[in-house]
Amino acid sequence: MTRSLCRLLQVLIAISAGPCLAGGTLDSKELEPLIRQQPTVREALLSSLVLSNSAYAELRLGSHFIHLGGARVGPYTIRATLKESHKEVEVILCTKARFLDDQGSELLEDKRMQATRIDEKLIIVMLKEPSTIFASPECP
Repeated sequence: MTRSLCRLLQVLIAISAGPCLAGGTLDSKELEPLIRQQPTVREALLSSLVLSNSAYAELRLGSHFIHLGGARVGPYTIRATLKESHKEVEVILCTKARFLDDQGSELLEDKRMQATRIDEKLIIVMLKEPSTIFASPECP
């Protein structure tokens, strides 16, 4: 890309920055507490799949989140291999995030940037074939 095009993209991103920026990778072990929220689903996943060691968070909170800038939020994608056929799949963990203050109270949308922690609940797990086209998973 030319310098001017890169600069234009940087300006457009800065202007349109919402509460969340691009995601990032993390160790799939960091998602274990989420997966443990649904023990039967966890058992089904681990009995039929070998999960990779890394995962991808679709959202990464921007620096305008005073205490949580850089934190990752779902949905999360983990590459996996079917134990029987050795074919690859993607495991999508769809979550519902609550932004909390120091006392554990949920903050309204206009106050979320002052949150000190995030409480995520696993709401659905989806499997899909790996895609060569980068697109965020569509969680219900």
